[in-house]
Amino acid sequence: MCEYCNKTEVTVAKLDSDEESECEWFSEQEAPGSCDQPAVFSVSEWYVEDHLCEVHKERTEQELEEGLADFLDRAGFGSQYEMRPIGQEETCDHISPAAIENWQPCGKRASHAKYILENWMLCAEHVAEMGYDIQEQ
Repeated sequence: MCEYCNKTEVTVAKLDSDEESECEWFSEQEAPGSCDQPAVFSVSEWYVEDHLCEVHKERTEQELEEGLADFLDRAGFGSQYEMRPIGQEETCDHISPAAIENWQPCGKRASHAKYILENWMLCAEHVAEMGYDIQEQ
């Protein structure tokens, strides 16, 4: 396990009373936006999404620079990312979308962890369902 895999960083903040947003809850069983409650918390979470070899790190950065990030943002999957060098032994998780018949990860030695920042606006029920303590809020 790389040095970043166990370092998920979560921030839960109560929204100001003048900030209005709908709950952005998403689950496998329900459609996104199915919660009709107003969001009262902002949740930000940094986590490792992938381990990448040098080739796939550069390819990922190039794709994001060429507009993939804008497309994902418009589709509701926007996030920020950082490529962080890793020192511990990991294998590259990248699976080429062109390899339709062989969905196998690259498997070469990974040199970087793709660290992602996701942000959600959620109601109190769904913040609690995600396991975050909001008692002190």
